[in-house]
Amino acid sequence: MTVAIIDARCGNIASVGFAFERLGADTVMTSDPATIRAADRVVLPGVAAAGFVMSQLDKLGLTDVLRTLDQPLIGVCLGMQLMFEASDEDGGVPCLGLIPGRVRKIQGAPDRPVPHM
Repeated sequence: MTVAIIDARCGNIASVGFAFERLGADTVMTSDPATIRAADRVVLPGVAAAGFVMSQLDKLGLTDVLRTLDQPLIGVCLGMQLMFEASDEDGGVPCLGLIPGRVRKIQGAPDRPVPHM
């Protein structure tokens, strides 16, 4: 089983790769659409802001690839956020639209501060 780990040019994808390799998976870190489509499973990791990573996916020609995959796709951290229709981050960002809904900003209160991550 081949696991394609999306390389959107941001984040620590090596950690994700090492985790899957420890589980015995054959991994490839790639931004090549053909390699992603040929993989048995696909992982979308992410570290940064939603708008930045969506623009990276667009530049790499991966937005439509991810939207049309037939195989299982999992999002890790920001990657999961990008699977929704939109995110409130950065003033509102259209995302991949694979999951209905919008990721909303956590509202703090005096007795409930907002986590920094």
